[in-house]
Order: sequence, then structure tokens, then C-alpha cells
Amino acid sequence: FITVFSNKNFAQESIDQKAKMLDLKLQLLDSKLELLDTKIKLWESKPAELDIRLDEIDDKIKTLNFDPVGINLKFLEVESMIQKLKEVKIPVIMPVPVIQEQEIEFYKDYKSAIMLNPVSLFEGTFHLSYERLFTDKFSVSISALATYATEQGMSQYFFRNQAFEYFNALSDSYEIYQGESIAGTGIVLQGKNYLMTNYKTKNKAPLGLYAAPQLMYRRIWITGETMEYNVDEDEWVEKEIKQQLNICSAGVVIGTKIPVMKVLIVDIFVGGNIRLSKYDEESGLTKYKKWYNIDYSGVFPTAGIGIGILK
Repeated sequence: FITVFSNKNFAQESIDQKAKMLDLKLQLLDSKLELLDTKIKLWESKPAELDIRLDEIDDKIKTLNFDPVGINLKFLEVESMIQKLKEVKIPVIMPVPVIQEQEIEFYKDYKSAIMLNPVSLFEGTFHLSYERLFTDKFSVSISALATYATEQGMSQYFFRNQAFEYFNALSDSYEIYQGESIAGTGIVLQGKNYLMTNYKTKNKAPLGLYAAPQLMYRRIWITGETMEYNVDEDEWVEKEIKQQLNICSAGVVIGTKIPVMKVLIVDIFVGGNIRLSKYDEESGLTKYKKWYNIDYSGVFPTAGIGIGILK
């Protein structure tokens, strides 16, 4: 009996729950229907609002003072003015461009140069050279040397540093004497090859960097005096010394010629020579001489500055 009663109660509760669920679903369906009805009413009201807006726009257009005929007349007036402007010839004023003239610098083709070496003046030597261009890069230079050095003047420092010696055949030895003057002449030959010639600029031969083999010959006369003991007269007497010196050298120099004021040039060069010196009274070359002596034999450095003009 208890079991049957319990089953009846459980069935009754299940029916009640389903009834409640059904009520909730019906309420939800009513809410959706109400929402749908609201949207339908809203959609129905939209055309009415649109009609109201269109009526307002029509009213505003009617209130505007719009005259199509007047506007057309204005357009015709503008077209007539344009036609009149076309018929009238107005001179066109073009701005004249200001052209700034640039000074063109022309470089003359020089074929020769005359140079003076002022450094050699301090050695008592007047060194004047003439250079002639044979090709675009090659030239030959010939120099004349004239020497006269004493203890006075520009050559005094060079002269006082000379060690004057002569070979005494009687004693078979070298003896020192007091020098009075150094005089002589000479010639120098150079073949200059210009290394960086440029046909579009001013670096044309005889200007710019060059290398040159050179040959030199000098004939020198050295005079001086010494005291010599005279056995016959039993006294010291003055003896005049005269020596003739031959100097030959060969070497290479590298230099550059820099233009100054278009016509003037400055020549700066360095190099080295092998120099051979020999006195007429002696059988062989000089030995054991200082490199700054005029009668030095051996490897000899050279450097100088030349100043000249182009022709």
C-alpha cells in the first residue's frame, strides 16, 4: 500500500512541474508576440515620418528665391565677356632671365720654360736652364752653370766649409792649404717625363709632376795659397796653389712644377746622383771627402727650388 501511494505522489508532482514549464513557455511566447507587435507598429510609423520630412523639404524649396531665367542670363553675360577678352590682343610680357656670365679661364699651351735655381746661388753658382717641350709629356732641359765662390758674399758659408787639400808629389801626401776662390763652368742635361698631364685642366706639360734622368759635367778651378819651406833660402815662403777639377755625375730627380700667376712657375725637386770627381794632377778619383765638399766622389743627394717663366 505504501509503495502504490508513493508512486501516485511522484506522478502528481511530475505533472505539476510540466504544467509550470508550459506556463513559462506561454508567458515567453506572449512577450515575443508583444515585441513583434511593437516592431510592426514602428515599421508602420516610419513611412509617416518620411512623408513629414519630405513635406518639410518641399516647403524649404518653395521658400527659396530661385530664378532659372536670371541665372541663365548671368551665364550668357559671362560668356560675352570671355569672347571680348579673346578679341582683345593683350601683349604678353615675358620676364627676361638674368644670365650670369661666368668667366672662362683659358690655359695657353706653353712649349718652353726658362728657370733659375736660387738655391745654387748660396754655393756661388749661377744656374740657368732652358726647357723645351717635344711631345705632350716629354721635354729636354739644358742648364748652364757659372761658379764663383769666395769667403765673402752669399757663398761664404759654403766656401768656409770646404776642406782644401792638394797632393804634394815631393812628400807623396795630401797637404792642407788656404783656399781663395772657386770658379768654373758646367752643363746639365735632363729628359723630363711628365707623369700626370691632364688635357682638360691646367696640368699640361711643362707643368705638374715629372721624373727626369740627368747628366752633369763641371770644370772647376780652385786657387789658394800655403806656406812652404824653402831649403835654399832657409825660410818659409808663400806658394800659390792652382787645381783643376773635373766633376761628372748621373742620376734621377723627381719634381713638380706649380703655376703661380699663370706665367710664373715654381719647380720643387729632389733626387740623387752618383758623382765622380778627379783632379788633373792626380791619377784617380778623389777619396775620403765629405759629401758637402765640391770634390766629393760617391752617392750624392740633391734638392732644390727653381723659379721661372713659361713661354
